Amino acid sequence: MRYRYKRFKLCYALALILLTGCASGLQSETVIIPSAESDQAVDEGSRPFQVKTIYRMPESKDPVEWLGWSASKSVVGLFYETEAVDAAKLSLQRFSSPYERVDHTLEIEMNKLSYQLSPNGKYVSGIAKTEEGVFLQLIAYPGGEVESLEATTDANQELWFEEPTWSGNSRFVSYMVMESNKRQSSIGIFDTESESARVYRLKGLETEALPFKVIVSDDGKMALIVLDEYGHGRRIAMGAVNGNAIDVQYEHDIGTDQAAWLNDDQFVFLGTEGTLYVYDRRNHELSILLEKVDSYEFSKDRKYVAYSQNGENTIYAGKLQGKNILSAEPIYHGVIPSKMYWSPDHRRLLVNGRKNYVKEQGPVAIGPTEHQPFIIEFK
Repeated sequence: MRYRYKRFKLCYALALILLTGCASGLQSETVIIPSAESDQAVDEGSRPFQVKTIYRMPESKDPVEWLGWSASKSVVGLFYETEAVDAAKLSLQRFSSPYERVDHTLEIEMNKLSYQLSPNGKYVSGIAKTEEGVFLQLIAYPGGEVESLEATTDANQELWFEEPTWSGNSRFVSYMVMESNKRQSSIGIFDTESESARVYRLKGLETEALPFKVIVSDDGKMALIVLDEYGHGRRIAMGAVNGNAIDVQYEHDIGTDQAAWLNDDQFVFLGTEGTLYVYDRRNHELSILLEKVDSYEFSKDRKYVAYSQNGENTIYAGKLQGKNILSAEPIYHGVIPSKMYWSPDHRRLLVNGRKNYVKEQGPVAIGPTEHQPFIIEFK
């Protein structure tokens, strides 16, 4: 079954039952709206997010894409050396505490797109184009061994140049596959334990849409699919892996393509109105975690969340307990985060972002400017 919702604003409501008619009968979705009365007490003497140190990442003359953490105190960036003597070069560079200089460099070929560091920091995935075709490649990190994987199951299939996505436990890599007739898009999932790939058709979408990102649950049985409605917005779909298909069971409009599994039964996403939701597939319950959210990132163990709100240049952090965010407090002022990465031990947060100030220069106003990436270390 598929569930969609229409929200009604009630000041003190704890739950709403929304009913929508369909040809086969009634469908229901429970939306849980937290109120001030339901807030849990917080021990004021316990503050998990006391900032200890702010580390500024070194400036670089070359473009840098930060990929995340390879260890609790080491971050990895993808550097595009545009001023190399012979030709442009690409390298993975690691910085360890106190993040003042590079302590490891790995040069890689510039034949791949959409690099992604696995959550455990052991592999970098990419879609590579060679003379033989388009392949999913895994680069062992920091060793550098490259493995080209047979990521399709039929000669009529080819990989898209969309970013491959890792499951939270670093076991599954998911990616988009296009049939050679260009009329059918499918979803590929590579299992790094069995070293095998399977391709699945997407079934049961409410309306026609183009899938372009997939996130698999840790057990490999469920998938989140980000859909583009051909210029009319985006949706998130949740589906169950069933034979050679992924059967869609739930859909919802979204504001960004960011989504994450909290566990094998619950996932979070950001609605079009800036509400951060958690959906539970076991009871079809949609709960509100936070409102007026611009960006967010959960720690790898899903116990903590960093987020920004209302276009403010402030980063907050809180602890996830049940379906509530507790002990939330500001941890940094002066930047609007565009991307954040928690370290594996959730003691540090790598932040990319921009300053949001307006300074008048005659008739021209200077808006947001890029901010040098930095790391927040907690006590």
